[in-house]
Amino acid sequence: MTLSVRFYKRLILLVLLLMILIPTGTAIRLGAKSARLEKQLAAAGILPGDGQGQEDFPGGNNPIVSGTPIDYQLLHPELYGTARLSDQRIVAKDTVYLTFDCAPTANTQRILDILDEYGIKATFFLIGVTDSDNLEYMRQIVSRGHSIGLYSYSNSYGEIYESIESYLDDFQKIYDLVYETTGVEAEIFRFPGGSVNTYNNNFYQELIAEMLRRDFIFFDWNYGEGKGDETTPEGIKSNVFNTMEGQTRGIVALRDTVGHEAVVDALPDIITGLRDRGYSFQPLNATVMPVIFSYKSTP
Repeated sequence: MTLSVRFYKRLILLVLLLMILIPTGTAIRLGAKSARLEKQLAAAGILPGDGQGQEDFPGGNNPIVSGTPIDYQLLHPELYGTARLSDQRIVAKDTVYLTFDCAPTANTQRILDILDEYGIKATFFLIGVTDSDNLEYMRQIVSRGHSIGLYSYSNSYGEIYESIESYLDDFQKIYDLVYETTGVEAEIFRFPGGSVNTYNNNFYQELIAEMLRRDFIFFDWNYGEGKGDETTPEGIKSNVFNTMEGQTRGIVALRDTVGHEAVVDALPDIITGLRDRGYSFQPLNATVMPVIFSYKSTP
């Protein structure tokens, strides 16, 4: 059977129509999701909002967007920081922020001694260890003038990222431990695995918005020690130097973990090598412009 020219014209028009309608429908759905996130970020002080439909929520400076709070927003009503995002963030040039994840451990004492030797102040993101030696290391971090941030109490990704509620439960525990041990009311933190990772992929947007609403500031990183074969002293140094080449500033993530002494062995050369390249060192605080991983649409 021979099909008419009219048939083919109609078929082409139908295909073109579908090509227009399908992306449009997808864009509308994504736009609605983006609008919800924008409202949350506006409530957190990141994006400007008109204030309409917002109600003050006891216990925090940032409001909840709608009149009815989400269940997890009612959890741990005392868990609020003091760090407010503002337009006046420090973007220091030729500056490196050395950060150590999963501290304290048996390596912390050596790290602290090396930093003292070179007159460097750094940032330690802490986990929930409660033996007397590690609690003393926490206090030494503060007494030696370094910054404290929160990492996780359990450091079990599967548990803390089971839900927003479970993340807040874990965060409350490490916050309390650090305060009771050091007297520091921490206001900066690092999401284990970074702000966007495999474990929180389905709700990272809501989690980020909630932590910012509670006035805590998080820091991802743009340079690290590397993985696999790079985690030898020479490999770590090479990775840090190569990634910092030509950069104006860097938040460098290193691990303070048992069995990972290569970081300690590499640290003196990292410090002297970066100094020779013209960098100075500072600890993180809530006024520093953070490095944040790129957001992406969740599946």
